[in-house]
Amino acid sequence: MDMLTGIYNAFSSFTDWVWGIPILIVLVGGGIVLAVVVEGIQFIHLPFIFKTTLGSLGEKKSSDGISPLQGMIAALSATIGTGNIVGVGTAIAMGGPGALFWMWVCGFMAMGIKYSEVTLSCVYRQPDGKGGYKGGPFMYIRDGVKSKGMAVLFGIMMLVCLSLICSVHSSAITSNLASIGVPSLVSCIVMAAFIIIVIWGGMKTLVKITDKLVPVMGVLYLILALIVIIANIGNIGTVFASIFEGAFSGWAAVGGFTGATIATTIRYGLARGVFSNDAGLGLSATVQSQVEDIGCPAKQGSWAVIETFLDTIVICTITGLVILFSGTWQSGGTGATLTTGAIGEVVGTPGQVLAIICLFLFGLSSLITDAEGVRLQAVSMFGSYGIGRGFQIVVLILVILGSLADISTVFVFADFANAIILVINIAAMLMLAKVLRKETQEYFRKKQ
Repeated sequence: MDMLTGIYNAFSSFTDWVWGIPILIVLVGGGIVLAVVVEGIQFIHLPFIFKTTLGSLGEKKSSDGISPLQGMIAALSATIGTGNIVGVGTAIAMGGPGALFWMWVCGFMAMGIKYSEVTLSCVYRQPDGKGGYKGGPFMYIRDGVKSKGMAVLFGIMMLVCLSLICSVHSSAITSNLASIGVPSLVSCIVMAAFIIIVIWGGMKTLVKITDKLVPVMGVLYLILALIVIIANIGNIGTVFASIFEGAFSGWAAVGGFTGATIATTIRYGLARGVFSNDAGLGLSATVQSQVEDIGCPAKQGSWAVIETFLDTIVICTITGLVILFSGTWQSGGTGATLTTGAIGEVVGTPGQVLAIICLFLFGLSSLITDAEGVRLQAVSMFGSYGIGRGFQIVVLILVILGSLADISTVFVFADFANAIILVINIAAMLMLAKVLRKETQEYFRKKQ
């Protein structure tokens, strides 16, 4: 037991260190370089990107396969998950109001990063022989960078991270549903059933579910959140002052909040931002590479910009403002309880129940997309559907364990794997800067 405790403490210490200045350099520094490579498309061409993505929804699909919109929604179903409630709550609970600022920094850098990885994934994807594609960072690291070692390390860390994160989602869902009287076993059965459906039906079944699930849960959550913000609108000046002050100075202990140094604020803002939007971590790129009618790799990359904008700049910001406007961040609570508590204070018990239902839907959407993402990554790595199914069974087991036991400590190992993934992936995209710039210029200059 002492040895296991020592191993955990070592991982925890390393993770605390790496998610400070090192990841700040990789994420922000790498994001700035990639923004230069792609000519700042997330800033300069954002109106054009909205016009050619969401503005083109009325156009007729030219393929019976997975459409660009379906690919984006499926990826969004993974990113709009418990990270948007639990992750933001944890970031503010541990890092104070300033953590939200660092999530914004992460979001804008993430737009360029995710655009880059989705674009490159579409450039280097290959048919898998069964109607889908081998795609994602593993493919462009292996075939673009031509480094099998980097690709394998990335793939292993991605499989580890996705599997562990599924147990985190299931644990969060179970604990919050338990607060309104839902037995853990019932939650476990429902989550397991959905995962089995996705395992059985594959990517096409996943997009059929996410097409309906994502809009419903997103609109419901935004309505509840806006009610809380409007009810506390008098705090607007204090809230935004605390965000910017806390971002560069940390925050002293107030109420039930124990205080945070600037290093802690940055660490949790960036770590939970990456956990929420998945930029640089490969899942979105792997999922969106399954789109049939891509047309141009950079166009699907544009959908990735929209995905990140909706996830971090919209949903995460709304969650953060709910927590800060209501003042629950000073209560000493953690994770999702900060958000559900804030909604409960304004809307009452029905609102708190609806917030918990939102958390369930958010977590469920992430679970099923992660389960399919594990298969896609395993197929790309091993070229075997059987191995892919095997990893999905592992995910199913971890979800069951997460439903029935407290496994919050796996966050440390997930953050460790995320750090390795992020460093490898950013490095690979920088090595493929010429390819990325060429694809970007061909699409945006031609369209403009």
